Amino acid sequence: MTFRQAFERFMQGYKTVEPEAIPFMIWLMENPMSPFCLHGSASLRDHDAVHVLLECDQSNDSEAFVIGFTMGTDDRIKSWEVTLFKFISRYLYPEENKFTKEQIQIFQRGFYYGKTRKGVKRIGEWPWHKEDWDIPLKDMQLKFGVMENELKYFKEVR
Repeated sequence: MTFRQAFERFMQGYKTVEPEAIPFMIWLMENPMSPFCLHGSASLRDHDAVHVLLECDQSNDSEAFVIGFTMGTDDRIKSWEVTLFKFISRYLYPEENKFTKEQIQIFQRGFYYGKTRKGVKRIGEWPWHKEDWDIPLKDMQLKFGVMENELKYFKEVR
């Protein structure tokens, strides 16, 4: 399966969210257009591309992992930003989007996995339009240092 096919499959199951329907607190923290966004923020399309790269669905567990990974690849991230995000996602996000204690741990694993990817900087700002989306998904993963056995290990709920 190509990266494009995997992306299209992901989008078919997508819970349609119009940009204006995104809860304010989520927009404030995660949208690169927000004046208060944290390092590692990404546009919706780029965020979805990372979901596909990491073979994640749209569950809150997957959201936690993807956001952690994206923040982890940003070399500008500060520890206070990670702490702030964990607090806000746990206590201030809307009920259906709040991270549980377990999802905060998943976020941490995603963050660590992103931090340890050599050569992947700021995936939330990656120029996805310049990538060849018609290569196999596994080849795209290798390009970003995403190894199947590592991915399985880091995504595993403990």
